[in-house]
Amino acid sequence: MSSSQLQRMIRGLGDAWPDGVAVAVVDPEEATEPLFPIEEAAVRRAVAGRRAEFTAGRQAARQALAMLGYPPIAIPMAEDRAPVWPQGIVGSLSHCPAVCIAVVADASRIASLGVDIEPFDPLPEDIVHEIGREDEIAGIGPDRRLAARQLFSAKEAAYKAQYPLTRTLFGFEGLRYDQVRRTLRFARPVPPFAKGDPIPVSQWTGDGLCLSLSVLHTGPGGTS
Repeated sequence: MSSSQLQRMIRGLGDAWPDGVAVAVVDPEEATEPLFPIEEAAVRRAVAGRRAEFTAGRQAARQALAMLGYPPIAIPMAEDRAPVWPQGIVGSLSHCPAVCIAVVADASRIASLGVDIEPFDPLPEDIVHEIGREDEIAGIGPDRRLAARQLFSAKEAAYKAQYPLTRTLFGFEGLRYDQVRRTLRFARPVPPFAKGDPIPVSQWTGDGLCLSLSVLHTGPGGTS
């Protein structure tokens, strides 16, 4: 998996990529822009790999914000480790060793965003059961471990989208895959969401990548 592969995938989506969502991709090995002091403080004691991913994520975020007309700006890390976006902006980041992605949008158009990028390879067997029930995994595809990877990525993106609206922490069991409607739903009430409310996730696979994006336009019950 590389930044060029991910950029090629996103370009190939064309109109399938949601309107109003700016996206940028940066390779951690090629992240050269300096961090703002408040960002630097967040990774002062971080190991080299974590620091590289953090730096690339912030650089990607600033590139995406520039597409919406924003000048370079610090994106601090809150106490819960979530990025603090500029007022009027919603966004999401995803890191892995070879690539970092940032998505941002105008908060007047989109209520929240969640993005996740994963290598498209099977999850280890010993953690498959942690991601979802067997019926959830079977509803995604015949390759159990590969389907678990897709479900993992989808739930990660959905969780990131709901969190700014709920400020609620929960595990993979908090969202269930609805095979009939092909969406994720809350397994229990998480105000302002009710049990059964959907969290839409678009997912694309190919070229060794699994990219998941959740876009909430109207908060609870919003669709992408």
